[in-house]
Amino acid sequence: MELSSTIIGVCLFVLFMGPIFYALYRQGLKEKKSKKALQNLAKDHNINLDYTEISNSLVLGLDKTQHKLLILEPANASQHQLIDLSEVNKTSVIKRSVSFTENEKRKTKIIQVSIELLSKSNHKRITEILFYDEDGADNYDMETQLFAASRWNNLIQASL
Repeated sequence: MELSSTIIGVCLFVLFMGPIFYALYRQGLKEKKSKKALQNLAKDHNINLDYTEISNSLVLGLDKTQHKLLILEPANASQHQLIDLSEVNKTSVIKRSVSFTENEKRKTKIIQVSIELLSKSNHKRITEILFYDEDGADNYDMETQLFAASRWNNLIQASL
């Protein structure tokens, strides 16, 4: 009776925990692939990354000494941007929201969080780095992405 109970317990454990372990393994492989692609691009552009950020929808790298920001789309490593921060005048965290009424109370919901980089020469947008989009396929927690956007905004401003 003890052996059969143990076998059933192990089978149930594998049945329920196996997919979770597999998903964690796949996520780790995906993260390693994105990190390697970021390091290869940094090497190609002769920059040393002091700070990196890897998520499902965004891969960032910052070289504080050369004032360069590398933005990579994880789905397609060939689509990347190298931004010279010496050409950036101002950065700001942009929160786009919608208002709605619930139980006769007016509420606001943030649907998008991004960082906007403005040029020194003509004060036009160089790029917008999207951290959170409610309609995106890879939704993270909005508060977490807002915190990450604020942290990266501070890092970029310190490198200007």
